[in-house]
Amino acid sequence: MDTGLPPCDNGSVKRREDTGLAVWNEWDLGHKQTAVWTFPERRIYVERVDREWHVLSVAGEKNAREASRTFIERSRKPGSSEWRHYLSQESGPVRPQPVLPDRAIVAKPDRSLTLLAGESDQFFLEIPVWFRMNVGGDRQVRVFEEPLAVMSNTWFGDPVNGELCYVLATRLHQGMSSIAPSAWRAVCPMAVTNDSATDLAFERICLHVQNLAVFRGAERLWTNGLSVLFRGAEQASHIQVSPGPPEFEPGLAPAAPARQPAESWDIRKTFSRIREFAEF
Repeated sequence: MDTGLPPCDNGSVKRREDTGLAVWNEWDLGHKQTAVWTFPERRIYVERVDREWHVLSVAGEKNAREASRTFIERSRKPGSSEWRHYLSQESGPVRPQPVLPDRAIVAKPDRSLTLLAGESDQFFLEIPVWFRMNVGGDRQVRVFEEPLAVMSNTWFGDPVNGELCYVLATRLHQGMSSIAPSAWRAVCPMAVTNDSATDLAFERICLHVQNLAVFRGAERLWTNGLSVLFRGAEQASHIQVSPGPPEFEPGLAPAAPARQPAESWDIRKTFSRIREFAEF
């Protein structure tokens, strides 16, 4: 267990920086100690004062190549009216978790790709995770959640039966060699079968990521694997969620449970064309 470091005799804090997936290890944060988690698009400050947890979220450093966390002197914490304060009886270790977004995601591949009729293939999507902070021992309390990347809103489906989603511009990887290790994105393996008589153009893909758990490997985060069966533009697409970690990396450990566990779901139009979207 990563416990951090205690204060020095002069009241200051011994500086230590952890990087990569170590930012998700549990951490002991003592009274009047301040920690900061840094990601490319988000920086999160957390300070403990007795039963209060003080939290500030600000824009991160775009040029940051990896995630990090460290203790900082209290005098170095930003002055801001945006600090949030949470009260909790629990004072155990800080237990951060990488969780998936709270709404479905509509992925927009960055290049044109068509799966011919009757063909199958394996793809990989990178999904930005949220930062969830729990505290406590056997009884854990959720203190807050924070998106680590800003995603715009989009409406998926028709005006009556559609749903509000996040939109994610991403690359549809066909192998792992093009995916760099990351502590703030989870890789979602997706096996797609075009069981129709027409070609399947990847223009928009709707995924209910609330039904997916997050797993931790040696250098990256993963979600459950998905098996997608496309039957045609006017029929429901069937998506099967694998019950455990994907098989692309051995020794994966649970990092965060699904928000809404589900074995599978049927979407009226998992794949959709541009004209079927109303974005705002």
